[in-house]
Order: sequence, then structure tokens, then C-alpha cells
Amino acid sequence: MRVLWNELKKILTWKMLVLLIFINSVLYFLLIEFDIEYFPNGSDMYSYNLGIEMIKKYGITMDRDEFIDFEKTYADDVKKADDYLQSREEFGEEGLETYEKFRDYDWVNRSGKASELRDEVFFNQSVDLFWELQERERLIEFYKWKDSIPERLSKKKQQRFEELIAQKKFGLYPEVAWMNFKRFIANVGIAILFSVVLVISPVILKDRSRQIVPMQYTTKKGRKLFRTKILAGVIATFIVITALLTVYFSLYSLNNTSMFFDVRVNTFIGNESWFDPTFFQFIMLFISGIYIIGLVFGLLSMAFSSLVPNMVSLIGIQIPFVIGFLIIGLYPLLPDMISIWNPKWLSLISYCTIIIIVILFTAVLWKREKKMDIL
Repeated sequence: MRVLWNELKKILTWKMLVLLIFINSVLYFLLIEFDIEYFPNGSDMYSYNLGIEMIKKYGITMDRDEFIDFEKTYADDVKKADDYLQSREEFGEEGLETYEKFRDYDWVNRSGKASELRDEVFFNQSVDLFWELQERERLIEFYKWKDSIPERLSKKKQQRFEELIAQKKFGLYPEVAWMNFKRFIANVGIAILFSVVLVISPVILKDRSRQIVPMQYTTKKGRKLFRTKILAGVIATFIVITALLTVYFSLYSLNNTSMFFDVRVNTFIGNESWFDPTFFQFIMLFISGIYIIGLVFGLLSMAFSSLVPNMVSLIGIQIPFVIGFLIIGLYPLLPDMISIWNPKWLSLISYCTIIIIVILFTAVLWKREKKMDIL
């Protein structure tokens, strides 16, 4: 235990922790800050507010009667918009005395005066009613298409759409909170991946570069120290991931999306999935995925650290793996892990495969270490 503790202290030095804070600060401002600082952004605010209103009024699902009430609210808001437009003579002069005419107006070939009036409503005076009407119209349009199935789907995907329709699970709730979380978690995954590789990479290489390994092998426990280093690296990886997730999710809590946590993922617009967890359950699934990916890359970093001669070589050999994962594997294995637009088996098989490969790779290195000669 004392040896393990000493190995942990060698990994999580104060210099490494300072570097870790610096790297994550940079990555936060580059990748994550926008989805925290500016949520909801622009017109997304109306989608967010309407989603909260729907949950408070109808709960986490909407039946036919509740949708009729939703349409009635839309009709009442249209009357309010009519009253507003008719109270302004300049709108009548441009033929925009009702909301229907305002909505259906040919805005591509609009007159200069009509353009000014539209900008006044949407931007200068920021009449919330018109923004909210547009969002209600969008949700009503999605509801009308709830029984439609996209063309050119595979048989399994078509069957899944039919199952969702039969179960009356279809996209109706605004997707703004869901999309914000997907961007957030993907970028957090990038930050954690870089952090793990940064912290764990020198674990074994440090002793090898200082020629300490041959001296260790002269002792009774020397060769077993490789296994201790691997265990220390795994524990350090877990600590780093846990600390970073705690910080990042503390920041994410500022987005105030907890009211969406009980909503099923298939009831968010455009989010048809193979399974149907709640938003909160899916967050837990994401966190599990990040732990698995982080631990896998931590083990890979230690394995490469035991093979290469110096830090430059270590960085060079890891870059293709990291970049390749970010390009090919990041979204399928994190934000889109249960999306219907990916094969159902993709994420499960991918996770199992990378875990098995890394375990086998580490086992081979352990056998190699036990048989290595001291030169």
C-alpha cells in the first residue's frame, strides 16, 4: 500500500496539477464556455421557456387532449398578435393587419417599410409574443408529422420508428436543452481525454528515462512494481475524471435544465433513439461512457509509456490515436451512442472491443515485463 501511495504521489504532483488546471482553463474557454455562458442563446430562449411551460402544464408527456389545449393557447396568442398589429396603423398600410398576413407575407421580396416594421417587432422592440408564436407553430408542425416515417431507412430503423409511433413516443418537446447538453458533453469528453493522456503518459517513462527500472528489478518486488504502477495509473485516472466531471457538471448546473430530467429522450424533437431513458438517466450513461473512454486511454498511455524511449516519441505515437478517436469515435460513443441514426450494436460493440483490446495489450506488456532481461 505504501508503494502504491508513493506511485500516486509521483503521478499527481503539484506541477502536474497546475498544468492540468491550465490546460482545462484553456479548453473551457475554447470549447465549453459558450454552452454555459450563453444558454439559452438568442431565439433558443423562447424554445427553452416554452419547454418549461409545457412540462409545468402537461407533465413529461402530452396526450391528444393536452395538445388540443396547446393549440388553443396558440390561437389565443394569435388573437393577441392581431390586436397588436391592428393597433399600429403602419402595419395596416403595408397589408400586415393580421398575424396570418404577417406570417405569410413574402419577406423575400419585402418593401423597405415592411422590413423596418418586421425588424422593429423582432429586434428593436423585442415583442416576445411573435417569437413565441413561431416556436409554437414549429411544435405544432412536428406534431402533425408524428406518424410519418422518413424514407430510405433500413428495416430495423423503420421498425423502431413504428414502435415509437405505436407507443405514442414522438418528438414534441423543444430540443434546445438536449442539444445544449450533447455539445457540452462532447467538449467535456475532449477536455477529459486530453487531461488523462497528459497526466498518465509519463507514469512509466519517467523511471525508464532515469534508468531506475534496472535497479528496481534487482529487488524482490521490482518486477511487480509494473503492476503497481498500472494500478496507480488507473486510480489516478479515476481521480482526474471524477474531479473534472465534478467541476464541469457544477458549471453545467448553472444552465438550469433539471426540469427536463424526467423527460424521455424520444420525446425531444429530432432525437429518435434505440432506447428510451430519461434525460437524467442518459446523463448517467454519458458519464459511464466518459469513465470507460478515460480509463482505456489511461491504460493505453501507460502501455505506450513502457515501450517508447522518450517523451517526444510518446507524444508522437499517441497523437494518431487521440485525433482518430475525436474524428471517428467521439460522437458515436458519447452524444449519439443510442441514436437511431447509428447501428444499434455500434456503441456496445465498440466499447467492448476497445476494453478487450486494451486489457489484452496490458496483459502482454505485463508478461513481457516479467521476462525482460536487465542489460
